[in-house]
Amino acid sequence: MPRSSEVSNPREGASVASVVFFWWMNDLMSLGRKRPLTDEDSPPLLEDYKAELLVKKAEKYWFGELKRSQSTNKKPQLWKTLSGLIPWESALKMIFLRILWALSFSFLPVCLWLLLKTLNDGPNLDIKVAFFYVALLTISSITKATSTQHYDYLTELWGLKLKVALIGLVYKKVSFYGKPSFGFLSLFFHVTLSSVCY
Repeated sequence: MPRSSEVSNPREGASVASVVFFWWMNDLMSLGRKRPLTDEDSPPLLEDYKAELLVKKAEKYWFGELKRSQSTNKKPQLWKTLSGLIPWESALKMIFLRILWALSFSFLPVCLWLLLKTLNDGPNLDIKVAFFYVALLTISSITKATSTQHYDYLTELWGLKLKVALIGLVYKKVSFYGKPSFGFLSLFFHVTLSSVCY
């Protein structure tokens, strides 16, 4: 059954809590638990995830890099083109998530030590302080897990976006210089599919 054009991606319009804890994926996960998922079950891509847009952006940055390199008599740098595709907001978000992970990772044993120290007080045990350390331990654990999940999600997402943009650039360049041979295309798509699968 073909997908309706009215179906939207559940990530659009999701609340902050839904984004933080990936609740917007619940319907798809629930469906996958009942039966094997098919292509029709996957939600439509968000606009900035579409390959055509990514390749156009990469081409724009690449031509800009070519002009810059010609004016400075230097070789064009592909990494500058690819790094230009990653918005500063995403880069800062990844750095922030990594710092948050490091802080929560360091804070966990401190919280545990404080809790055990409080529990060892025996008759002088202050239950409110113990509960406070338990709450800190819980918050640190949730922060560590959530920041890890979001960091992994963003890095894999941007890795995939950069890969798609690079493949599109190579394909456009090959197409520009002449019709690629069947053998070249077979090899190109074999390498692409292998890298996706493995």
